[in-house]
Amino acid sequence: MKKIRWVLPVLAAIPLFAVTPQFWEIRTYDDFRKGKLTNLSLTSDDELILAPRFDMVFNTEQTLISSAVADSKGNLYLGTGHDGKIYRVDAAGKGAMLVDLAELDVLALAVDSKDVLYAGTSPNGKVYKIENGAAKEFFDPKTKYIWSLVFDKQGRLLVGTGDKGVIYRVTPDGKGSPFYDTDETHIISMAIDRDGNVIAGGDPKGYVYRISPEAKAFVLYDSGMREIHSVAVAPNGNIYASAMTGEPVVPPAAPSTPATTSGNQQSSVTVTVNAAGPQDIQVIEPLDSVSSDTPRSQTRRGGSDANAQSAVLEILPDGVVNTVWRSRDEMVFSVLPHDGKVLFSTGTKGRIYSLEGPKNSTLLLESTEEQTTALLEVGNRLYATSANIGKLFRIGDTFATSGTYESNVKDTDSVSSWGKLSWKSGGGDIIEISTRTGNTGTPDKTWSDWQAIDASGSISSPKARFIQWQAVLKFDRARSPRLSSVKIPFLQQNFRPEITNIDVLPPGVLLQKTPINTGNNFNPNDPATIRANARAGQVRIQPLAPRRIPQRGAQSFQWTATDKNQDILTYDIYYRAENERTWKLLKRDLDDNFYTISSDTLPDGTYVVRIVTSDQPSNPPELAARGEMESRPFIIDNTPPAVTITLDRIENRRARVAIEAADQTSTLTQAEVAIDTGDWRPVFPKDGIIDSKSESFNYLSGELTPGEHVIAFRIYDQNDNAGMGKLVVRIP
Repeated sequence: MKKIRWVLPVLAAIPLFAVTPQFWEIRTYDDFRKGKLTNLSLTSDDELILAPRFDMVFNTEQTLISSAVADSKGNLYLGTGHDGKIYRVDAAGKGAMLVDLAELDVLALAVDSKDVLYAGTSPNGKVYKIENGAAKEFFDPKTKYIWSLVFDKQGRLLVGTGDKGVIYRVTPDGKGSPFYDTDETHIISMAIDRDGNVIAGGDPKGYVYRISPEAKAFVLYDSGMREIHSVAVAPNGNIYASAMTGEPVVPPAAPSTPATTSGNQQSSVTVTVNAAGPQDIQVIEPLDSVSSDTPRSQTRRGGSDANAQSAVLEILPDGVVNTVWRSRDEMVFSVLPHDGKVLFSTGTKGRIYSLEGPKNSTLLLESTEEQTTALLEVGNRLYATSANIGKLFRIGDTFATSGTYESNVKDTDSVSSWGKLSWKSGGGDIIEISTRTGNTGTPDKTWSDWQAIDASGSISSPKARFIQWQAVLKFDRARSPRLSSVKIPFLQQNFRPEITNIDVLPPGVLLQKTPINTGNNFNPNDPATIRANARAGQVRIQPLAPRRIPQRGAQSFQWTATDKNQDILTYDIYYRAENERTWKLLKRDLDDNFYTISSDTLPDGTYVVRIVTSDQPSNPPELAARGEMESRPFIIDNTPPAVTITLDRIENRRARVAIEAADQTSTLTQAEVAIDTGDWRPVFPKDGIIDSKSESFNYLSGELTPGEHVIAFRIYDQNDNAGMGKLVVRIP
């Protein structure tokens, strides 16, 4: 028994966009994150709820707030860039500028036990003591940058610096000396733990240090990232740190030069200064894009976040380290343990997250500003600061009265009509949903107005390629409504299928389906299987290319068809002779994109085929569309050339013969002569090239022995038909 070698099918993950209803559904955490949240939170249970109140308290009108701290009376101090100003905001929310320092950026602030304020600056790294609204130089470490300030339990000021990564310890009388020289270039963040140790984070090695009061250092964790941007210690002794990867810290400079600023143990922010426009967050590349001059050992060491751009780390008192959150597209600027949770802020839409465990992360709110640079807890109040523009916000302990969610824009790939919108909700269930549509990728003035969905879910927005929906959630008697999913059915317009190419194969080639056996009785070459697959909404199965088998008399065609809706297509094949006007049906409702005919079913002549494709298998008959294309002319030729061979004369035992060959349909291609069953040898016509339907030959044999000899001649046409003739000659 002959064995067949089975070939595995090719599975192409092409979505089935047939003109049948499709559904755009937003229901997961990642789905909702693509939209815009205003006064809404997104829970780890994939639900939108009302967010805590988020009210602006004070606007510095500066580019950014790069550092913030509070005193024991509840006064807040805000260090800004890039004019070196410090603002004071009292507990009632009244704010004013406190001092204007000579340096460009106030990167760090700290308050001592007597509520005296200290400020670290850049690009001339100095520490100022500020009392009664006046600033005087307190300590000058002769370095460029003061990134972080914190007081130890003995009331000494610790100063984290760059560009040599030295931590200084300064006594209350302003006398300081190096406390610890780290392996970092910049000490970006510092905090004091329960035992009086300094917890420090730096750049570019991304180490988290624990340094004892005796200056004995131990690396708690090698993050594998570039920078430890913020550190904080929880009441239970847990340490939280934000790590990020990317380019090295760029020091601040004059406003016309790109610069980077960063803040105290609560916050620091990386920005790019552009004199031509507002300040933007600097793009931080993924870890595998770190510049080539960075040693490979510094781009991935010990951590598990090589594919993340930013991460939140939890370091337990026993030294165990957990990565409790990571992201490839958000940078974490500040971490704050609060009420048994961890709050952290990012540079994407000014987001603030609440984390109660690795799998319980709530997107608490989105700010009106681009970056949320710091989080502070002052008594029972929570505050957040921002960049672009530098503002102070208060996070309330009650729900906002209403919130709005604006989805991302859905591209349906063609002008579409809309079905009935449906959604799932709970809680107060006071939710209003509206839609708008347009034919530009970004909503503009050409889009339709927002139109509310009626009680039946009908969408009244006009047909278009793009659609967007908006939900308004309203507070109801101490309960927040909860929105967990929205689904919009849409039906694409039906595009006409197209035949883009018809390939007429050389004569004598048979096309045959490739055998398939996947072990589960599934055959992607079977049209019924393809249709069933389409109805199930699965991926499109691409049949294997047909096999090519030599077979005399076969004439094959293969074509390429496209359909923007990815509909299932069928084909009708028609033919006609070159001098005819009426198309004759050859094959109807063919599922394959190839076909072979036996040339002996047609008279000799020149023909053309027309392929007509239809998408009716995927559409109702009244909506089905057709496309067609004609092939190039091709020749059917089953008749061999006619050959006439005559003896001209015999001279010197050599025979000279005249040969005439002609074909009624196709061009002659090759001629050969053999004598007495010897080898066939090529022969050329009188004009030197075989290039027409008829040719004349003048053949002179070699010297022959006396007696009878047979001279045979054969010639082929383009369809490989062979015409033959022979001549018997006698040599005296």
